[in-house]
Amino acid sequence: MATLKIKVPIYISSVLEDAIYSYPDMCQRIERLIEAYNNRAPEEKLSVTQRTKLKQKVIKFIHFDRYGFGTNNSIPALLLRIEEYKKNNKDLYIENPNSSEQRDIALEDKIGSNYNYVLLYPLIHYYDNGTVENRWVAFVYNDPSKEDKDIKTTVYSVLSKILGLSVKMVIRDSTRQKLRNTHTFPKVTANYVIVDNRPQDQTTLTHYEVSCKTTRKKTYENLPNEELLVLMNEQPEDAISKKITVQFNKNENVKMTYELNEAQVLAQTLIEETNGYEIALDPEEVATMHEAPNVKHHLGDIIARFLSNEAPMQHE
Repeated sequence: MATLKIKVPIYISSVLEDAIYSYPDMCQRIERLIEAYNNRAPEEKLSVTQRTKLKQKVIKFIHFDRYGFGTNNSIPALLLRIEEYKKNNKDLYIENPNSSEQRDIALEDKIGSNYNYVLLYPLIHYYDNGTVENRWVAFVYNDPSKEDKDIKTTVYSVLSKILGLSVKMVIRDSTRQKLRNTHTFPKVTANYVIVDNRPQDQTTLTHYEVSCKTTRKKTYENLPNEELLVLMNEQPEDAISKKITVQFNKNENVKMTYELNEAQVLAQTLIEETNGYEIALDPEEVATMHEAPNVKHHLGDIIARFLSNEAPMQHE
């Protein structure tokens, strides 16, 4: 078996509204929210439904453990293990390989997952005037058994809907530097959503039309850095959003999303990188990759790298 990769997407929260002066107190507040959620009745648990889709994801239970990081393990962090299940599954079946018997998955059946990990690491910045700022950094353990979008949806739902954190995805400073320093990009694509872009030819239904949205895609090869900046800053008429994908090589991309703000200007709302932080997983480690101490061990180096290079403020 080839070496597998554990991807580690990272989210960082906005500054918390209420100041907290110690790491244990930050952890305790999150633990109370989790305990309150776990005590909800089954019908009150969070259900996540993708728009226009039948399948639903339900956050069943959230386990948590405290682990120490930093010098002498002095900073506590919370490792969350999220149990979730999907219901309203259609056109699925289970087949017994020994008998070739198969059973259709019914709508009322639940397909569950017990090992969806995210580690919450607290950041505290102490100011000279005695005030503090608190943030949480969430390290997602996207192991090879998970679909990228699926685990991200689970974690984001828990962070935002249950823990009340406003989070955004982190892009490494090294990637931002690479964007600035690369002279030519082998491939760049720009996707636009255009509103009221009415076609020139009139049809019998034209007088009924109240709006029209179309998509437009442009592809560039060997685009110089200065031209990428032009593309990033352009404001196409009637565009309500644009997404630019910059390719460094076939395995490394950066995606930048722009949407209209209150001033009706296309402003960047999201930037993501495809490779990000990764952990190499040896084949013999696959069997134990979901054991909590091993998850903590695998994430330890990523946390150290993030804190030394990417954290918006150093804790003291």
